[in-house]
Amino acid sequence: MNTTMQQGAVVVGVDGSAGSGAALEWAVTYAQRRRRPLLIANGAGDPRRSSQFVGIDDARQELRMEARRVTDQALGIVRRIAPDLDVEVTAPLHDARQALLDLSEKASILVVGTRGLGPVKALLLGSVSTALAAHADCPVAVVRPAERDQDGRDPVVVGADGSEASTAALELAFELASTEHRPLVVVHSWSSNDTFIDPASYQQRVDVVEEHTRMLAESLAGYQEKYPDVTVERRLPDRSPLFTLVELSETAAVVVVGSRGRSGLHALVGSVSRAVVEHAHCTVVVARP
Repeated sequence: MNTTMQQGAVVVGVDGSAGSGAALEWAVTYAQRRRRPLLIANGAGDPRRSSQFVGIDDARQELRMEARRVTDQALGIVRRIAPDLDVEVTAPLHDARQALLDLSEKASILVVGTRGLGPVKALLLGSVSTALAAHADCPVAVVRPAERDQDGRDPVVVGADGSEASTAALELAFELASTEHRPLVVVHSWSSNDTFIDPASYQQRVDVVEEHTRMLAESLAGYQEKYPDVTVERRLPDRSPLFTLVELSETAAVVVVGSRGRSGLHALVGSVSRAVVEHAHCTVVVARP
């Protein structure tokens, strides 16, 4: 069942859950539009964890049989909706988190659902999805089932703050908007609480807004020439980027965030990006610099 992975493949994690089903459909569409191969991946599990109840050989056999059931089902769906797509299957005997992290080293994007079949039901995201969004080596799409967007015109929303990760997010967001023929909303949030604006000084506020407007314009320089087909709306709200992006996600097709902003945190996913992944109402893509 295991296969040699093609460089730049779209990798989708499947486990038979509804969440992974939505991820599979998203990944198929993404791969088709970019003419990339698709790799269906199932972390079959570590046989050593169940070998205390059965022998190690029996544990391996049981895990492989279950993985075959899950991947055959997924492969059948792909063959039905995209018969010409180049698709392979892999089911390494590792836990899902480690298996997908390993695959992310050669993937163009890693696609997962918002919740799998794990035991932690209280979390909005499954532990695997959370770990991958934080630590994968490639962009990660955390897919939520679409409940609207009947005409395919819901926008792509991207957060921009001038950081290196933000530049990667902008590039990916423009590419998504162009490929999917969607408008793009670029959000640069700032807060008067962080800039020591004198509430009585109108001119000071005007100066700060102009500074952020210039920063956003510099961030977008060159993109509209590269993607002339993309309609861009710029927003500079005086409020938290988290609240803004989560609110916009209610009517967006996808929100794109960078893996690290200006916070200086050592984690690969900054606090705002992680919170957007956890609380957004639509699919979120975490871009890597």
